[in-house]
Amino acid sequence: MKRSLPLILAALLSSASLVNAATPESACANLAEARTQLVGMIAETDADKLEDFKAKVHAASDKLDADLSAMAAGPDADKVAAFQPVWEAFKNTRETEIIPAVYAGKNADAKAIATGIQAERMKEMKAAMGCQ
Repeated sequence: MKRSLPLILAALLSSASLVNAATPESACANLAEARTQLVGMIAETDADKLEDFKAKVHAASDKLDADLSAMAAGPDADKVAAFQPVWEAFKNTRETEIIPAVYAGKNADAKAIATGIQAERMKEMKAAMGCQ
């Protein structure tokens, strides 16, 4: 039992840090990471590198989705409520317009979408979450 106690404590501390990680700051960081990777993807012309960018975009988005889920019932629920619908629209446009355009070699079209409606959505999400 004495040997397992440190493992149990380590597991509990690890779990607690994951719960505490869902904050507006972590949501903002994951939003920024998803955006950074998407911007990189839009600028990429090497087809072999696109999958790596896409995986990083989705990994950051998954982390953000987890943050939002964890925050939805807490003190930041109002921020999540304002952020979530814009985020869903952002992801939909990313998945149905921007990424397909990049894969089709239409990077200029993808960039136009990203610097148009997506930039507006980004500002709205950052304001809703209080991102710096």
